[in-house]
Amino acid sequence: MYRNLIIMLMGSALVTMLSVCMACATTDDESATPPAESETEADAETTTAPEALTTTLAPDSDRAAIVAHLLEAEEKKINTEAMAVNFPDMDRQTAYDIQADILAEKLKTGERVGWKIGFSRMPEDPATLDPIYGHIMASNVFEPGTPVEAAAFVADSAVVEGEFVFWIGEDLPGPDLTREQVGNAVTAVGGVIELLSSWTSGSEESPSTRDHDVTGNVFHVGIILGETRVPLDEMDFTNETATVEIDGEERASALATMNMGVDPLEALTWLANELTTYSDEYLRAGDVVITGTVFPPPRMGAGSKAVMSYTTLGTIEVELE
Repeated sequence: MYRNLIIMLMGSALVTMLSVCMACATTDDESATPPAESETEADAETTTAPEALTTTLAPDSDRAAIVAHLLEAEEKKINTEAMAVNFPDMDRQTAYDIQADILAEKLKTGERVGWKIGFSRMPEDPATLDPIYGHIMASNVFEPGTPVEAAAFVADSAVVEGEFVFWIGEDLPGPDLTREQVGNAVTAVGGVIELLSSWTSGSEESPSTRDHDVTGNVFHVGIILGETRVPLDEMDFTNETATVEIDGEERASALATMNMGVDPLEALTWLANELTTYSDEYLRAGDVVITGTVFPPPRMGAGSKAVMSYTTLGTIEVELE
């Protein structure tokens, strides 16, 4: 009897020990991820977690606060709805004044090399054509053949535009310049890829406007200039096409005449006069000016490659890593 009782107790103890060991093993297996893998996961969580803006805006925020907020959003590439929410009725002059203040801050540590035009592609309704402009800093000129980091764009995604670039050889103070006067100041024409990302987009409840886009420097992140440059009088914009492929697939193509419904020189003439309408700036000798996309621009993400081909202005490539 005692012998049977001892056997039963020993069996019960063995089952208990086995259960405990199995529980320990299960717990260990769930947490026993190799150190390198755990560190990789932790790093991924750290790098993909959205970074917050440290500055905020309110309807009564002054110009300095607005400039600081937009500079932080641009630097960190974090979209802010604050402009659309707090200043829904901002006018064009105020928007350009804010952009000018932002440029002044950038000029403390960098150099402006030119200007960009946005929304110059002729829409279906010509009456709605409403171009705006922004500035280009030396730091926005990307080296051809060097991959661009996806982190330079909001949500690691870039808009790819096919445009034309003009090199300016003499000062052009507006606002009453003619197309001929502007053309005579051009030393060369080329192709250019512009990469964009918006950090001032609103929401469905608080939509952003074209004037909010002005304060966000018209989405500008960077440009890749083509190697081919030709004199203006050798350009036939009526037969010059820009075509973009992303990862080997053609995504968009259009003639240069989509610029302002005329050609890129028309857009350049518009800018030469528009600059002096809203600011003390004007086109200066040495400036580069990009005149806006000629087609609805596609997007590209990390790991993708865009190739821009022109009829006579060669090919430009850019990779996002």
